[in-house]
Amino acid sequence: MLFEGPEKKVELALAPGQPSLRSRGRAYWESIVAESRAKILSEMKCERMDAYLLSESSLFVTDGWLTMITCGKTDLVAAILRLCSDLGVENFQYLVYERKNAMFQEYQPSNFFDDVKRLTNRMEGKSYRFGDGDDHHVFLFHLDRPSKPEPDDLTLEILMHGIDASAARVFMSGPQHRRRYIKEESGVWSLLPGFEVDDYLFEPMGYSLNAVRGTRYYTLHVTPQKIGSYVSFETNQVGPDANRLMKRILGIFKPRSCDVLLFQPLGSRRDVRVPYPVKRSVRQNLGAGYRVSFDHHFKPVRSATTAFPIKI
Repeated sequence: MLFEGPEKKVELALAPGQPSLRSRGRAYWESIVAESRAKILSEMKCERMDAYLLSESSLFVTDGWLTMITCGKTDLVAAILRLCSDLGVENFQYLVYERKNAMFQEYQPSNFFDDVKRLTNRMEGKSYRFGDGDDHHVFLFHLDRPSKPEPDDLTLEILMHGIDASAARVFMSGPQHRRRYIKEESGVWSLLPGFEVDDYLFEPMGYSLNAVRGTRYYTLHVTPQKIGSYVSFETNQVGPDANRLMKRILGIFKPRSCDVLLFQPLGSRRDVRVPYPVKRSVRQNLGAGYRVSFDHHFKPVRSATTAFPIKI
């Protein structure tokens, strides 16, 4: 079984004075998620945010902004276009659409260039590629409209490829594929003190988690398949312990490589240290008011492996 773990993501904020997004209720968000070819599996309602675990990743909704992440063969742009119709592009403060390069692009319903053509039928925007086109990279499109994020509006994404077999085994079918075991043995839950947590185990393999406190979130998605294993970890809780968090996440999953993205307001100069050598670094200021950093890291090879046998 080959599943496309790398995700597509949209973050959308409304201009001040617009009706609450949360007030639209679960039925509305079910219809939005369905537009992307996914469905809601569970919901966690907190004081200031609603968090939904999806059949393919996550959705977070506050009164004024939302973040939706989808993986697999989803069509996130279809959901975005529905939001454009329902909410009105003129009422958007900002919109950022992001797409990691796919491992199995031939099975995807679209590519980034198809996506941008559809989006620019509804809004003016700018597009970028972070990273080399023949290596790991992330595409980004944003609404070409100035905005001024809050000083603490930072988002950290850690996108990991080729996770260690011992880490992957925790999230695969077998006697260990239980919530209690994952909670106690994976090390993931120890990163989330004080957060309300909702998680889901997929059969025969896979795991998703949302954690929320106020308007802060963590989200984790694990695709542990032998070919194309992938983990994404994202949070908007980027505090002074971000370097320690990074070290712990990489220590849990031990990926062969990772892409690290940091979104922060223009003028901010935060950096997060990664305990892997860096292969490619990109920095870009967006007209939407953010500075985006992208770094592709790799784990050095310590010994040779044998060739992979092919059955003919």
